[in-house]
Amino acid sequence: MLVFACFCNIYNVHEYRVHARHDRVVNNVEYFWQHSPGTTERISQGLNFPALVMDFPLKDKGEAIYERNSDFTLIWIGPREIGFFVAVFLLWHIVGRTLDRRHERNSRIRPRGLRTAVLAAGLLFGICIGVYAYQMILLRWLPMREIGLCGFAWAITLVTYFGWRLLKEFFPDKNAAELC
Repeated sequence: MLVFACFCNIYNVHEYRVHARHDRVVNNVEYFWQHSPGTTERISQGLNFPALVMDFPLKDKGEAIYERNSDFTLIWIGPREIGFFVAVFLLWHIVGRTLDRRHERNSRIRPRGLRTAVLAAGLLFGICIGVYAYQMILLRWLPMREIGLCGFAWAITLVTYFGWRLLKEFFPDKNAAELC
């Protein structure tokens, strides 16, 4: 997913420029906000929406660390992009570890207090994702609303998962003890 996110970040400007040339639009702020980010970047941000939330503190840090502008594309790497890429890596690393752990029957058992704290933090993070997604859905720009809808799906998934796990932690059934 990290490679995909990097590709989408670079391809996004090329895609926007091609569409702007086709529509014969130059320096139109209304057009920019209605068409940027492009489809590939929207897909990347939708799939990696929790990474957008993790990257929120760097949202307004757009100064370039590396910049290369050509007729075809613009490569712009700043603190916001680096933070997003690090968050994408962390997001999918955590998802992968969680899925791998679910397949292992003899995984390391953590103390109940630590498990509860991690699950509560996950539930709170899912709620934060939902709030951020809701704010994006309320914007008038189509790209942000589309990304916000993906974020809302992430929020529902994470709140459901962590809420279910918290309920299982406080109200274990008889069969759950046998599985551990």
